[in-house]
Amino acid sequence: MLFKKDKPAVTVTEVSLKKRYKFMYENFIVSSQQNLFLLLEKNDDKIDAIEFNFSIYKYGYPNDEIGHPLSQYGLGFYGIYIVHNSPWIEELRSLNSAHPRHDDSSYENRKHYVVKFKDVTLEVICHDMKEIQLSKEDLSAFVNTELSYLEP
Repeated sequence: MLFKKDKPAVTVTEVSLKKRYKFMYENFIVSSQQNLFLLLEKNDDKIDAIEFNFSIYKYGYPNDEIGHPLSQYGLGFYGIYIVHNSPWIEELRSLNSAHPRHDDSSYENRKHYVVKFKDVTLEVICHDMKEIQLSKEDLSAFVNTELSYLEP
């Protein structure tokens, strides 16, 4: 008889950033096919952001008036959280197993972040997340580079 391997428990913990941000109303995302920038605060010419080297993300629903399925595991209302033993990563691993060259180990270093604001939620599966500062020129250069890929 085969026994199903016990899955580790899902847990969610808040991520401490170098600076405290108001995770309430204002936020802005800019994304290419590999990089997502969550813009959090602008002071003079500097924009504080979080950069995700992502596989997939969701942005929008639910807001703070609707319960999130991960709330039962420790997800709070406003802030950035990391999901340990993520069901979403497990779902992606399972979906990808149909690929002939699928390798479970390629999912071992992926991380699931949830960023909760008042009106929106950002969820990201990524390889890397880092706090950065951008100038307006950096952001414009990024957008202009991505726009250049659309030219015939």
